[in-house]
Amino acid sequence: MTNNEGVTIHWHGLFQRNGSQFMDGLPMVSQCPIPSPGKFQYRFRPFESGTNWYHAHTGLQRGDGVAGPFIIRESRRTDPNAGLYDEDRAEDVIFLNDWHHDTMVSNYQKHNIGKVRVGVDSILINGKGIPLSGSPPFVPIEVFNVRSGTRYRFRVINGANLFCNLQFSVQSHQLLVITGDGSALEPQAVDYFRINGGERYDFVLNANQNIGNYEVRVVGLGSCASASGDTGRQVASLHYETAWPAPMPPSLPNITEEGTPDIWWKTFPNKSLAEVDHNINSGRRYRTTGGAPDVQHYIETSFGTRESPIPNQGTHSFPQLNNISYFFPTSPIMSQFDDLPMSLFCNASSFQTGECEGLTQCACVHTIQVELNALVEIVLVNPDSSYHVLHPMHLHGLQFQVVAMELMSGATVQSVMQLDQNGEINRNLNGPFKDVVVVPDGGYTIFRFRAWNPGWWIFHCHIEFHLEDGMALLFWMGNSADFQHIPAGFPKCGVFPPATDRATPTDPATPTDPATVTPDPPLEFPRADEQQKLDTYHLAWIIPLTFLIAVAVGFLLGCLCRRHAYPVSADQGPGTVEFSAQIRVVPFTCRRPRCRLEYFLLKLFSDRSVDRKS
Repeated sequence: MTNNEGVTIHWHGLFQRNGSQFMDGLPMVSQCPIPSPGKFQYRFRPFESGTNWYHAHTGLQRGDGVAGPFIIRESRRTDPNAGLYDEDRAEDVIFLNDWHHDTMVSNYQKHNIGKVRVGVDSILINGKGIPLSGSPPFVPIEVFNVRSGTRYRFRVINGANLFCNLQFSVQSHQLLVITGDGSALEPQAVDYFRINGGERYDFVLNANQNIGNYEVRVVGLGSCASASGDTGRQVASLHYETAWPAPMPPSLPNITEEGTPDIWWKTFPNKSLAEVDHNINSGRRYRTTGGAPDVQHYIETSFGTRESPIPNQGTHSFPQLNNISYFFPTSPIMSQFDDLPMSLFCNASSFQTGECEGLTQCACVHTIQVELNALVEIVLVNPDSSYHVLHPMHLHGLQFQVVAMELMSGATVQSVMQLDQNGEINRNLNGPFKDVVVVPDGGYTIFRFRAWNPGWWIFHCHIEFHLEDGMALLFWMGNSADFQHIPAGFPKCGVFPPATDRATPTDPATPTDPATVTPDPPLEFPRADEQQKLDTYHLAWIIPLTFLIAVAVGFLLGCLCRRHAYPVSADQGPGTVEFSAQIRVVPFTCRRPRCRLEYFLLKLFSDRSVDRKS
């Protein structure tokens, strides 16, 4: 990083397991940030094929462009959708993102401190497109070339940083959506679909229209707009072979926003993800979610008005989970758990009822612990209908199955809980498997997962500012006995002195009461007078020793100067020469100590005996 920031890279959509949990790229959970300058080699074996991507997970660097596709193609022999398309090309990957003419750190300061609305300056398709301002020069728009009569598999990734729920369509073409977040769906034939930040959808396009050029259209919904309110949008060109190239548009065309805001949380025109089945031919046993859940957790995704930690800033609206703000620990949990005090960790049960609903901000390393292989059901509730935000929630480490989604009047945790107790929530136990899902604005989303992958996996909103403000928590799956060994030479970082409130540092599954732990004794440094005594003592033996070494080296150099070297004439074979050294013998006639020392040195380095005369 040119600005000397540390960085980590997350491999979005990939399950890190069998020892590669340390390669997930989450700062201060799976690893230390990579220093600048510095290097860190990510080593892992991808567990599943699919449309994935990579991005920086430190600070706000993703919003400045540290992101891109990471595609792992499946063999046609095992792909349940292989018969639906003819071509699956690298050039048919579509990476969407919002772009800003200022750095994300600057935008964050404007938003949180200056209370200024931060909008998007452009929506980009593979890094190309026309800015919303319409001011030239323009970067050429992206072009996708197709051949008439051929079916193409396209892969779409929404790498948005702010809240940009994007509507995607192709002029005059129907789209057959076949996967979501790398997991196969029952194919959905639609004219358009909606894709939120972090999500990926694959679709098949049949190039069966008249030879020509057609617009690929992307439009932002809701608050995905410029600071002045101009709707975020972009176009690319679908170009049929043999057609004349499409001219560069002089400006961005208007693109119709389909549907009404109250259904924009639905992925398909009139169908939510919970109403779509996964493709049963792609199921894997580790993902089974049938039967009654072993545990159920309610998580409220909401905004809380809290006192700002910045002096003289008054109150701020913080996006939170269960009214708790997450902060990253001071050392990576997976590799340096023993260095962290247990007082950093908390969950909703750590606070008194109503304690986190006032102006005081409850903040910690928000953690929910689940047993390995337990079937977990999560009920997400978004009561903030006045904010009009669909939080795209992303889980690291594994996928979950979406079983229910719905709007409701007066959505609260209590009202959804009562609705469920009355049997009024229908669950689709054949729902799709995802790693990102939105929570309807004024509604709920329910998903399940099998906690098969031991580790610490973050669950967070994929809107950059929301994660930075603490809208996240960790799922702690398994215990120390289930974790893999830390890689040899793995980097360390943290604070000094390390944790002192832990009685059993080798077992993270046994937190202790801080009051029962004896703190480490304070470090003692020598006083100034003691340091002077130490320095005098060192000088008393260093000076004579240095003198003796200098005398010995002087005599040694004098003796070595009398050597003569010449080549030996013995034939060692073609192209070889052997060298030896001969010491000139000098008789001694001196008995003084200096002479005895010179004799000793000559004797030591000579290959002949020394003739000593009295």
